[in-house]
Amino acid sequence: MKRLLLLLISFIFIFSFTLSGCSDPDRKGELREFLSSNEDAYSEAFPEEESEFSAFADYMKQWAAVNDVDVAFEGEHAIVLKNSATEGFKSEPSCVLLCGFNTQNASGGKAVISTAQTALLGPTEHGDISLAITERAGTQLIGIDELPAEYLTADSLISLNTGNNNTILTAGPVAAKCSFLNTGTYEPSTYDQAFAITFSMPEYTDPFDFVKDNNYPNPINTIGSFLASSKSAGKLFHIASFTSKDHAGYAPYYAKAVIVVDSNNIESLKSRFEKSYSNMEDKFEDLEAEFEYTMEETDMPEKVLSDELADNLVSLMYTLNTGVCQQDEESGLIYAASYIKSISTKEGDLELKMGIRARGESYLDSLSAEYETTAGLCSTKYEFSKSGRIWATDEKSSLVQYFTGCVPLQGPAETAVSLRTYENDLIAKDLPDQEMIIYTFEKGDRKTVLENLVDYTDPSIQK
Repeated sequence: MKRLLLLLISFIFIFSFTLSGCSDPDRKGELREFLSSNEDAYSEAFPEEESEFSAFADYMKQWAAVNDVDVAFEGEHAIVLKNSATEGFKSEPSCVLLCGFNTQNASGGKAVISTAQTALLGPTEHGDISLAITERAGTQLIGIDELPAEYLTADSLISLNTGNNNTILTAGPVAAKCSFLNTGTYEPSTYDQAFAITFSMPEYTDPFDFVKDNNYPNPINTIGSFLASSKSAGKLFHIASFTSKDHAGYAPYYAKAVIVVDSNNIESLKSRFEKSYSNMEDKFEDLEAEFEYTMEETDMPEKVLSDELADNLVSLMYTLNTGVCQQDEESGLIYAASYIKSISTKEGDLELKMGIRARGESYLDSLSAEYETTAGLCSTKYEFSKSGRIWATDEKSSLVQYFTGCVPLQGPAETAVSLRTYENDLIAKDLPDQEMIIYTFEKGDRKTVLENLVDYTDPSIQK
């Protein structure tokens, strides 16, 4: 790898020297050629799907050295390069380009990272331009939390991603959380044998990413559905406990229910579990991911949940609408979605928490009304609280006006919102007033994207 990088550096240095001497009219053409050389270098450096972020950081540092840009920040999961303003343009607007390096799909990052690299070099004259690249691992946004807010603070921030079409996202979704609560008591069990049903999977998954490759089952839903279908089939068991584990902002990665089963129903319940397991096996084979789903004998608990609370819990798991909740049948556009964040039966009481996202307030309110009805049917208390839109940039801002001019919005403004979790969602927690957009583009249009980015950072064009 080191020898390869040295060869690449020599090649890039020659090209960089040529680039620095080009005249203004030729700048875009030279940058387009440089984009191709950056792509070739990236392909040679990262031919495999998987890579360590440290290897990528080394690559970027050497690229920065030969292209006369500074390494402003380097952490374990993030790196920032800075192309300082040219002389006489210190007061011009600053811009941060943001993208992710996916360690599980390193080779797939070529288009967006090479485009961002090239755009970092900017027009001949420009204000401060920075390139922040943070680590991703699948849907896990690992690096953004490590990056100090000062390196994301600028007059504008543009998050770059590749996708199936060219889209400018100007806002995040509206969000809310709700809880289903029920007070109960413990009772002694009259049944004979205890079993622990556990489900675990890759730790962090985005509950609002409904692309097939990322749409992991929710462990709470999986076990809850098994219990509900078993109860509806007349199987006799008591529920002793139902708990889960999760990481803030992601779907649960672990759930466990302990049940006590009537001796006459043990074999039939095991048979039902095998069918449930087979369904999960098929699902995770499609996902090409590992999971654990077991039903094993365990120590008898001293007490179990009251029949009334257990029935309410099972009814809730059977009735509750989660995942994609509101969707346009023709376009497939998702308007509202939700997921079960956690479940607990501590002290014999039930607490089930959910996260909700929607494109607009009306969809959020409609779904909440449905959940309130569900709670009533399941004799459960319902609590609901909105947290507003996660982030938004004024439609009249020069950032939004420029890029929606380059990539016009298709349909109503709500289509310029995604329910999926992006780095922008997390940036907004520390920088709520930061003007930013998400620019998603097709790989084949990267040269047009490059031109749009260079024009945006060119003071002579913006004035």
